[in-house]
Amino acid sequence: MPNDNQTSLVFPDIDQAFQTTIRLPLPLVYGNKDYRNREKLLLRMAEIIVTSGVESAFVTDALEREHAADVNQQVPFTDRRRDGVQQHARRSLRCTIARILSNESHRQFSCHLAESPLLRWFCHYGEVGVIRVPSKSTLQRMESSVPAAVMERVNALLLICASTIDGDGQSPVQLAEPIDLSVVWIDTTCAELDIHYPVDWALLRDGTRSIIRSIRVMRKHGLKHRMPEPSVFVAQMNQYSIAMTGASRKGRGGEKASSRKTVLRAMKRLAKKVIRHGRRYLALLLKYWKDTDLSEAQALDIAGRLERVLDLMPIAIKQAHERIIGERLVPTKKKLLSLYEPHARVYVRGKSGSDAEFGLQMILSESAEGLIVDCQLRPDDIAADATLLVPTLTRIKGTFGASAARAAVTDRGFASADNSVKLMNLGIQDVTLPRSPKAMKKMLSKPHLRQLQKRRSQTEARIGIFKANFLGDNIPTKGLKAQQRYVAWATLAHNLWVLARLERISDVAANAA
Repeated sequence: MPNDNQTSLVFPDIDQAFQTTIRLPLPLVYGNKDYRNREKLLLRMAEIIVTSGVESAFVTDALEREHAADVNQQVPFTDRRRDGVQQHARRSLRCTIARILSNESHRQFSCHLAESPLLRWFCHYGEVGVIRVPSKSTLQRMESSVPAAVMERVNALLLICASTIDGDGQSPVQLAEPIDLSVVWIDTTCAELDIHYPVDWALLRDGTRSIIRSIRVMRKHGLKHRMPEPSVFVAQMNQYSIAMTGASRKGRGGEKASSRKTVLRAMKRLAKKVIRHGRRYLALLLKYWKDTDLSEAQALDIAGRLERVLDLMPIAIKQAHERIIGERLVPTKKKLLSLYEPHARVYVRGKSGSDAEFGLQMILSESAEGLIVDCQLRPDDIAADATLLVPTLTRIKGTFGASAARAAVTDRGFASADNSVKLMNLGIQDVTLPRSPKAMKKMLSKPHLRQLQKRRSQTEARIGIFKANFLGDNIPTKGLKAQQRYVAWATLAHNLWVLARLERISDVAANAA
């Protein structure tokens, strides 16, 4: 049935006449079942992208953003410019989805795209004449130019289309059965970030290297201040790092503690000296960048990176002093895990081989068919699961309408008396697993609820698939906004992949025949 809030997700109607380029048919490949399965998958995904309105909505949004930019700059928006924006938007959508599905880096996918007629067909790159494919930098810009909010709206549009039935009683994307959003399975996990293990003294080494690297760039462009050769500081910090590593291998007791404290004091003195040089060079850059061959954007980029590290280095020095010299505990909420990802948090798992993970808390909601209905990265401190349940369900209902999330299935971490009352007030069936053994036994005695809880084990597998095959071992982007955007892209790619593998109307007819 149509959803209550569907109209709020439809993009404005803008004329999008688009002339496709001439493309030769795909080559016939025999003897390779895996390739045929891959070809069938991409063909079906391309069909869903078009019939669901995802591509049209994505192109419309790109046109709106480009048109707004041209209006602000008083530049006429010509038909030729419109055609170029439409083509680039289509290619951006398809290239990013295909790259995430391939689980390859931008560099690897650029080469793969040049080699594969199937990928070039999917991504709308022609076969006639010279083959031109985007470089790794262009692929990265395609991905990063789209706000996360746009990707979330496009993904919501895809799920709404897949859950509706048209006037003829059929699914617009030709599914044998429309997807069911009335029951959602919810769980949390840690989305690991691309940082090394957060050793306290290693932060001093990282900061020293970053500051010296920025100083080298400025000296290369003619900005110089009296100081020793920058490589001397890096070499000295490397020696201290080796000494600290050697000290950590010694036996427990006073000798080990004394050695580590002595080395850390030397690292602190060197780090503070590097910070002073960094601040002098920062002031020099901000004052005299116009006298160099640097553009304003380049100068601001160098200054921004250097300033961020300079602001965090005193915190890293204090933290290392407290833990190693003072032998005092630092509260988890105040720990600095990375100079480059300061929003990273410690996620205590308590599992074999993964006692703690370092990243961001991610809450994921899944439908019965395995589609990700809602996926959010939390930039704040790690919160108890019980506090996340009601906001998540409210967000799902606000996106998909009152008919969505009529029942919520979770593990014991989400259960609380307060949540049960709130879910009842919202008209949502509470299928959270009770904490009390007696209440749990009573709940599992009901066959329907027991079946829903049994299905919850598949959500653990869904999280594993999503993290391993779509996010990678860690989110391969830097900065909170880029990471939230990448999760939104990965969610769309995952849902297209799942929908393309669901049974179609034509499959049912073929089986019946």
